[in-house]
Amino acid sequence: MPPTGQPDERPCAHRLRRRTQGRRKHGPAIKPGAAEESPIFQYVSGIVEPRMPMGGEPLPDSDIARLRAWIAEGAVDDTPAEARAPQAPKTPPLYTQPPVITGMSFSPDGKWLAVGGYREVLLHNADGSAVAARLLGRSEKISAVAFSKDSKRLVAVGGAPAKFGEVQVWDVDKRELERSILVGADTLFGGALSPDAKRVVVGLPDKTVRVLDLETGKEVVRAGYHEDWVLDAAFGIDGQRIVTVGRDRAAKLADASTGAFLENVNLLRDMLYAVKRHPRRDQVLIGGEDRVPYLYLMDRPRALKIADDQTLVREYPEQQGRIHALAFSPDGGRIAVGGMSPEVTIYDTETAALIAKCKTGPGVFVLSFSPDGKRLAAAGFDGEVRLFDAPTGELAEEFSSTPLETVAKR
Repeated sequence: MPPTGQPDERPCAHRLRRRTQGRRKHGPAIKPGAAEESPIFQYVSGIVEPRMPMGGEPLPDSDIARLRAWIAEGAVDDTPAEARAPQAPKTPPLYTQPPVITGMSFSPDGKWLAVGGYREVLLHNADGSAVAARLLGRSEKISAVAFSKDSKRLVAVGGAPAKFGEVQVWDVDKRELERSILVGADTLFGGALSPDAKRVVVGLPDKTVRVLDLETGKEVVRAGYHEDWVLDAAFGIDGQRIVTVGRDRAAKLADASTGAFLENVNLLRDMLYAVKRHPRRDQVLIGGEDRVPYLYLMDRPRALKIADDQTLVREYPEQQGRIHALAFSPDGGRIAVGGMSPEVTIYDTETAALIAKCKTGPGVFVLSFSPDGKRLAAAGFDGEVRLFDAPTGELAEEFSSTPLETVAKR
């Protein structure tokens, strides 16, 4: 407030203050084209109290004028891509301990097991005997990896927290990066490939779902029908629809070409962290905070009713901890469930009968069946990859996701 006896020269300050009370905690900080209606400008200029930066010296008038002009011109972020995301390292990182694994997949031809590391994807021999290649990229975190059906293309999804999201497209045979696509301002999640491997669907912490064309690098769909972080995604059998899940508890069905929201697939219960589509049917397996895996139809047989669960096909036994990882065997006959339980469980898809338990310890964030269905790879918090005999649950191989011995040699 101005000193007593002096007029307040800030025009209409009291009215602006009233209008912005509801925007202090909610809504965008910038309204492009309207500086005086943008909370960030109101605070730094002193129109709204407390003036920012709180407890510090006010910004120089020249900086405030520059901010006003930038907002008036549309507030366009023209930061070069190179400034938002670092270049890929020229040499592989050195590890004193393996990183948390959130992305891993067997190649369909059975040769490789791709595992996300720190600013790289490690291409292991499928039996875990050796690292065949290290694919260096920009992303600090790899949250998902997926192969095309012919195993010639590898797509890695990730980014750097609060910095950028990225989709990497790799030529597996040449070990070359075909394309790096920067998306958003935070790490990406999901990373499901379309059946023809030409598109990828990702989820973002900004509550949006994006579909990207991998041939052009263009964003073809941006949809905002979720109310919280979007954490996983799956394409339907024909690639025409997508199902996405997240912290808003909903498994949402949408058109993959337009992003138009179609309907909720599930009855809302608790936050969802994982979704996987049956390899032969338009059914999706979901799991999350309430510890129970659910199998749903992607299509409703009857008209939608409030809070109904008519698309539920099967409910599987409750786990010992929240669910972070799901997988179908290649023939769809079995499901694997992992997360904060000390074991990964394998069930018969049709009967929900328990087939095997795999002792892992808590913190499994990704699961992948080998293409012949005989092995199940599990990985997560401790950075170890464990290969289990899928019919019995017995541990067959265990190895570090990263070559720790390089530290000692150097």
